[in-house]
Amino acid sequence: MDVAEGPFRVVRPADMLVVDITLVNLRFDGRRLVRRDRAQPAFVLAGLPAQHVVEEVPPNLNAVTAPMKAVTAGATSLAFSVPDNIDGLDLSLDALLDWARLVPMTVPVGPQSPDTPGSTVFQGIPRSVIEFPTRLLITYDAPVDWVGPPRPQQLDGRTALWHARLHGEGDGDVQLRAFATVTGRGALPGGAPVVDANLEDLVTLTSRIELPGGPGGPLEVHSAPLHAEQFLVTPLGASAHLHGAWEPLSKPAIERYRLAGRRAPSLVIYDHITGLGRDQYVRVINHGRLCTGHEALDVTETRRVFVARPDDGIVAYLQQEEYIVVKQPDVEYGASTGFLHEGREMPFRTLRITDRATPLIQPPATKPDAFWVVLRDSLKDFEFTLIGTDSEGRKVSFTMPLVFVADGTLNEQGRLTQLYNESREPRLPERLKRPMNGQVLAMAQSPAEAPGSTSHAVGTLTFGLGPKDGTPVVGRPCVHAASVRVPAVEQFTPNGGDLDVVFNATYLQQTMAEHPAGAYLDLQKPLSLTFGAEQAGGLSSPNSAVKTITSRAGVVPDVFETDASGAVVGAKDIDTIRNAFGGAQLLGIDLGKYLKGLVKDNFDTLRQLGDEQIAAILNDANSQLPAPVLRIRDLPDGQGKELRYVWKPLLEPPKTPGNQPDPNALIDVSKASLILDARTVRSKDAVDRATVDGKLSHFAMNFFGMARVEFDELKFSTGPGKKPDVTASGVELKFSNELEFLNSLRTALPADVFGPGAFLDVQPSGIRVGYKLAVPVIPLGVFMLSNLALSAEVAIPFDNKPVSFRFSVSEQKRPFNVTVSLFGGGGYFSMLVDTSGVREVEGALEFGGSAALDLGVASGGVSVMAGIHFLFADGDVTLAGYLRCNGFLTVLGIVTVSVEFYLELSYEKHDGQSVVRGRGTLTVSVRIAFFSKSVKLELERSFSGAPGDPTFAQCISKEHDWREYCAAFAA
Repeated sequence: MDVAEGPFRVVRPADMLVVDITLVNLRFDGRRLVRRDRAQPAFVLAGLPAQHVVEEVPPNLNAVTAPMKAVTAGATSLAFSVPDNIDGLDLSLDALLDWARLVPMTVPVGPQSPDTPGSTVFQGIPRSVIEFPTRLLITYDAPVDWVGPPRPQQLDGRTALWHARLHGEGDGDVQLRAFATVTGRGALPGGAPVVDANLEDLVTLTSRIELPGGPGGPLEVHSAPLHAEQFLVTPLGASAHLHGAWEPLSKPAIERYRLAGRRAPSLVIYDHITGLGRDQYVRVINHGRLCTGHEALDVTETRRVFVARPDDGIVAYLQQEEYIVVKQPDVEYGASTGFLHEGREMPFRTLRITDRATPLIQPPATKPDAFWVVLRDSLKDFEFTLIGTDSEGRKVSFTMPLVFVADGTLNEQGRLTQLYNESREPRLPERLKRPMNGQVLAMAQSPAEAPGSTSHAVGTLTFGLGPKDGTPVVGRPCVHAASVRVPAVEQFTPNGGDLDVVFNATYLQQTMAEHPAGAYLDLQKPLSLTFGAEQAGGLSSPNSAVKTITSRAGVVPDVFETDASGAVVGAKDIDTIRNAFGGAQLLGIDLGKYLKGLVKDNFDTLRQLGDEQIAAILNDANSQLPAPVLRIRDLPDGQGKELRYVWKPLLEPPKTPGNQPDPNALIDVSKASLILDARTVRSKDAVDRATVDGKLSHFAMNFFGMARVEFDELKFSTGPGKKPDVTASGVELKFSNELEFLNSLRTALPADVFGPGAFLDVQPSGIRVGYKLAVPVIPLGVFMLSNLALSAEVAIPFDNKPVSFRFSVSEQKRPFNVTVSLFGGGGYFSMLVDTSGVREVEGALEFGGSAALDLGVASGGVSVMAGIHFLFADGDVTLAGYLRCNGFLTVLGIVTVSVEFYLELSYEKHDGQSVVRGRGTLTVSVRIAFFSKSVKLELERSFSGAPGDPTFAQCISKEHDWREYCAAFAA
């Protein structure tokens, strides 16, 4: 393009006009400006000073101590084409500034770059390029006219500032289009009203670009121009009022931007008012969503305010305010809303945010972006008020800090991962763990046959976005953990209150229906339940560690084996199952040893547990409840609640290392059946009525191969206002091995097994069953046995004390007697054993003889007695023996001599210390007529055994004896 003249600058001080004029394809013919080449277009180019200044926005006006930073825009270039119907232009300033006669040139549609970097020539033609605001290049989007006075305008002695007004068609609004941003000039000042991302959005939203081809071909971006109610250019900057509004992008459109490698625009509202190039009011609204999925707007408003300063007088600063406006109060969640587990990880079906707008918030470091909404004044999180509606229509209110995510956030998932990283966000735990203050919430969809079975009073909910330890996703709020009240557990353990729970893996991945018991929650830590005998039928203390909360079976131990997909594929191994029942007692014995391993088929009875189904299971000898069930249900017509504990486990004898039944097992459960059923009904008037039933049938107890007690049935029941009722039927005590002779003696009893000698004492505290056999006096010549009694007793307490067996031959208070001619003696023996082993063994035996001789002149006699006593009790041992000898001789009744010798020996062991004691006494008495004299000699000694003996170190002196001791071995 042949440029004939220029550029040349015109400066007119009267109205401060400064303009650089360039003539293209125009020449001066001595009279006028005419085309140099009539076949080519002619242009008049006007270069104006910067039309905008962007200023720093101080965060706190009271803390301003230095001048504010400012950056000016680049020069503005207006290009005008000379119409073909104009033969020439006068060479005068008035003619060159009469832009109304000329045709303004616009930049072609679409993202454009000048033919030569830094120029305003596009496709070989000069174009009008205005940098407004700073770093944004705009042009006309529709035909326009420039109107301005060619000469200075005066009024009342004052001259108006030169200006040119931009008019649209029909004197309407001007439509402008941004086609590029300016780069390479450094960063904008802090707090700039319009940031780089906003400028980029303005280009995208107004330039009518097309995204590259995708599944549906090229996508034309919805475009709408900027509207200028006023746009004046002046030597001091533009006075303008711009407005732009665009519809938010759809999710598919945002995805197309991502696939095209472009940033999706989030800008939806843009208002900009300036006076002489300085900002007066700027409003930028970015569309996005809160992390919960609610549509929201990030509104940033910048205003110029006047502040009185002591040193500087009245100063005009820019002040910025930012807040969030909730555009979509309600969001629904469910199976069709994109959740990984079809919405089961989110107990709320809808969330409503009641806040329409937040207070002023702290501007994020970069925007538009993803950021926690933090209050400006306190720098604390703004807690949105939410009302959640659960699957049963119940509403729950709570507050929670939220993240705003602008539509155009670059690397959205990566940014969210940073925001949900506890190491980067120290306040994250308190942000996600929200108090619910005991409000009742359905944690899962209740089965139709059990409404309300999944509802709990909730203490806290811990939220997240998407699956735990996964990538956060906007609009996927999940409950990663919770603390809830479990009424069924509270009734059976002092560890009540809120329990930490998570969703059951099978429930999340496979639905509740795929779990045998309808599980939906797991305790984070299995809870040990400790039962009193009165709570579980008196027969057992079925302590267990419960973990799984179900809709059909209440709270049960974790006995289910699942695969990676969450499907229940079987039961856990027997050792794990037995560990889950650590401490459980059956008649004082570890119940875990007698539990049978489970298979998947055993879980079928847990699928439906109404009252009728439970009754059928308890009455069917072939049916079991493989895990104890804690359940609570509402009574009909709102009369209250019923709490129930029921268990009918599978039992089998314990096995030896060779996987054979253990013959030494205390309880024989090969045919046994155990039922525990406890109910507590709580009425609306808070009155509790408890009934407890327990039954153990077809079992036997073996005591070290010596005795066996067989039971057909042992029952325990209680009810409101009555004493416990304990009954036993079909009880029979049999002896074997060393005690088998008692079975023969028992044949002497009547046919009735509970006739004389046999006894059965059933009390609420326990059962005593046994035999007492008194053997009649047996004379046989010079032999006679008298006072002999045999007894055997089994005690089954109901207070968790061990089952015990006691056998005795006579008793200490009534020993048996044996005489053979002139020799006689007696004794007793007793033994007490329980499940822990031998507790006490005691026995004593005395024997002796006596003889007398009378010769008339002299008479005398002699007697010898000896005895031994043994006692073992609780690890302590006592052994004692004695020998007593005495004799006398009388001569003619005048002289009597008597001699008595007594020797006592004892051994005691207590707490590891053993002592042997000996004591001897010799007494000699002489009586002559009326005179008598006695002499008594006594001797007593004791010896301490190990560990009372001195140690080697005590016997050898380190300083003197050690060397001599070692030298003795040197040779």
